[in-house]
Amino acid sequence: MIPGRQMLASIDQSLAEQRRALNETETRLEAAQRSLLELQQADVEDYRALAATRVDQLSRGELERHMDAAEQQVLNLLQARQQALHQLEERITAAARQREQLAAEGEIQAERVEQAADAVDAAEARTQARLDEDPDYRQARERATEAERTAMHAAEKADESAQEEEAKGTSYRADPLFMYLWKRRYATTEQKGNPLTRWLDAKVARLIGYADARANFARLREIPLRLREHAEALQTAADAALEALEQLEDGARQADGITALDAELDSEQNALSALDEKIETAMAEERQLAEERGRFASGEDDHSKQAIAHLAAELAHDDLMALRREALATPFPEDDRIVARLLEREDQRRLLEASLRGLQQGLAPQRQRLGELEAVRHDVVRKGYDRPGSSFQDGDLTRTMLASFVNGLLDRQGLWQVLREQQRYRAPRSDSGSGSGLGGFGRSSHWGGGFNPAGRARGSGSSRRPARQRSGGGGSGFRTGGGF
Repeated sequence: MIPGRQMLASIDQSLAEQRRALNETETRLEAAQRSLLELQQADVEDYRALAATRVDQLSRGELERHMDAAEQQVLNLLQARQQALHQLEERITAAARQREQLAAEGEIQAERVEQAADAVDAAEARTQARLDEDPDYRQARERATEAERTAMHAAEKADESAQEEEAKGTSYRADPLFMYLWKRRYATTEQKGNPLTRWLDAKVARLIGYADARANFARLREIPLRLREHAEALQTAADAALEALEQLEDGARQADGITALDAELDSEQNALSALDEKIETAMAEERQLAEERGRFASGEDDHSKQAIAHLAAELAHDDLMALRREALATPFPEDDRIVARLLEREDQRRLLEASLRGLQQGLAPQRQRLGELEAVRHDVVRKGYDRPGSSFQDGDLTRTMLASFVNGLLDRQGLWQVLREQQRYRAPRSDSGSGSGLGGFGRSSHWGGGFNPAGRARGSGSSRRPARQRSGGGGSGFRTGGGF
């Protein structure tokens, strides 16, 4: 079993590893792009050397000036790119440092929340034990319990009677002559119709034995109504008894300082929630900067695209292509060496371009996996799986599934299913089913103990919490007895 915060730390560690792997891929991609550009620049130098021996003086001067201008333009673009990349790297470093600092603050704040939750739980357990020894409180609890039990029985009787009326009344409602007389209010002071229709109604009534049937149907309909009124009156009395019990509990919580401890816990949880939001914002900013850094690495930034396109256009110039053809047709050894280098670089360029395509294809899944892992972290925090009292039952299984997800062997839905199935909340020392919780009656309880992330969201600002999920028996305090 591992605590929820430790599981969140494991996710953060996996995120860091994914970021490092992504950075390594981008570094390799950028190196390949740089090598490709260097090959193009080397081609320019060789063409310049080839021009020195193959063209006349006037043409040579014009060609060299043209190539020098092209190189200078590319150099300016690369210098601008380097400056923009340097500024981006500084922003990425600052964003990562801020996220790490916020994460460290979050760990400290989470410990403070845990301590505040423990203090509330211990205080509630002591108060419950003290109230359990108070005769007045025990009497109030017994009255509330009995009133709730009685109200529940009455509601069940009313429901059963309504079901009985529905079943037994079917034959009456299916008889058209009976329902005709019933709707005309026959044999009542509200009977409708003129003397002729009344005379005809009387003949129909005698024919079908309406008098006895009407009495039975009226009684069948009346019983559920009376039972429902009785159940509602008993429920009102039960609510009043429960309110009186809650007033005693409120007074005890106030006197024992639990209300103040609750407020402190809310304050600590609000602070942790604020830190979580800042971490999410920092991660989003870092992700945006990383995407921009990825464009630089893959040569998709404006400076790289302009430099590569400009050099490619220059190297495809008609004068250079003609120069190369002439060099291939001459027996000069120096020309042969230059052309051999050009051909060798073409082979290197093809290999580099293939490597670039492979790196770019692998980059997309890495970015997707990083985004999905960040989404899992967000869900863990949103669901409260990292809060005090939360843990994961099979720690080894949970870590293994997380590693499988990181390695691409498990999708996000599968990982989340494992996390949901393994997550548990620690049973508190105080008993959330006691007192105004009324045991199995399904009423909410004053006793929260600070361990109910599902019922008490961070930043809720509420000192009254619904009953906690119970993960087992135990718990000090008292029972109302009964689980209807």
